[in-house]
Amino acid sequence: MSRPRLTLIVNNDLSYPNAESGVTTKSWSNQFDPYALKVCAPELWSQYFRHRFSNPREIALFCDVSFQTALNWWGAVTAPTSHIALLVILTDPNAVAYFADQIARAA
Repeated sequence: MSRPRLTLIVNNDLSYPNAESGVTTKSWSNQFDPYALKVCAPELWSQYFRHRFSNPREIALFCDVSFQTALNWWGAVTAPTSHIALLVILTDPNAVAYFADQIARAA
């Protein structure tokens, strides 16, 4: 005897109106191209760090990373990993608005 199975069917082609606001919503993958976001992430983070910090040394101290890592972020060579992104979002109340504004300008 087989056990019943739950099947989740997702349709990203349809957007459903939000009952409260009347605004239609779509999945994140329909709003952003994940590959494009990955490619532009180092530049977005570099702009953010330059906006918030005076130099790479301050980034290294705040994020508890090596000076070389901070230089890579400052120069848009690489982007921070998820725990650094969470640190920034949890400690800077303006970070989310900053990134939303930058992404809106690029779109």
